[in-house]
Amino acid sequence: MIDAHFHIWQLGRGDYGWLTPAQGAIYRDVTLDHWRKVSCPCGITGGILVQAAPTNAETRFLLRQARAASDVLGVVGWVDLLAHDVAAQIKALAADSKLKGLRPMLQDIADPDWILQRSLHDAFASML
Repeated sequence: MIDAHFHIWQLGRGDYGWLTPAQGAIYRDVTLDHWRKVSCPCGITGGILVQAAPTNAETRFLLRQARAASDVLGVVGWVDLLAHDVAAQIKALAADSKLKGLRPMLQDIADPDWILQRSLHDAFASML
């Protein structure tokens, strides 16, 4: 059994704008070992690590973690889908076999039609 979506983070990295002391118990570093401690007793043998910050640094951090952990089966990262060089960024990230997908953080985007804009076509085409 796999965990299809889990997160880790290091507060000191400083790119989790949504994560504040107001979040209570989750306002702390969360590591792969924390995930394993709760998932392994449930029969989870691997998982997909999903970004929690909309930064390239976050994606690179997660890919480094995944490459060092055989139980992390893949990473869903983030890239600025509107960047002028998005195709090159996606190609570079896709060179890492642990990258399985990319996602925008739609919950933080006010426009419900944002994902439908024509200017995202290059990014989507680069993911094929």
